[in-house]
Amino acid sequence: MKHHMDMDMDMCSMNMSFTWSYHNTCIIFNWWKIKNLTGLILSCLTLILISISYEWFRYRLQVYNSKLTNVSRLNPNQRAHSSVLYGVQVGFSFMLMLVFMTYNGWLMLSVVVGAILGHYIFGYKSQLTQLNNPPLLGGSMACH
Repeated sequence: MKHHMDMDMDMCSMNMSFTWSYHNTCIIFNWWKIKNLTGLILSCLTLILISISYEWFRYRLQVYNSKLTNVSRLNPNQRAHSSVLYGVQVGFSFMLMLVFMTYNGWLMLSVVVGAILGHYIFGYKSQLTQLNNPPLLGGSMACH
């Protein structure tokens, strides 16, 4: 019986409602498990950096697309490259959405703080790029 209880204690917790509890919370992968306060703080800092990186990547994709001056004249390599970058952006945003789906307030707050900081750092550049070069390939499907 003790062996069975030990296994249950090491499993990822799965919340279906909002919580601030973090013990045994897994983030996206089974190996990224929060077991203590230090793990929570490191995970929150990591998520802030990932969210900032997402905003940077969105900005870089917009800069790349703004350099493509005429959609009708894009060669297949340019279209493929732009499409792959867009796919990476969408995958990135879905991963951040999965963090929100932990329903953990600390993790959700970390993603939002990272988005705020990323937008502060890269958002105005992105808006300037968009004003000078409207999007060529339509809107984003990104969740974040």
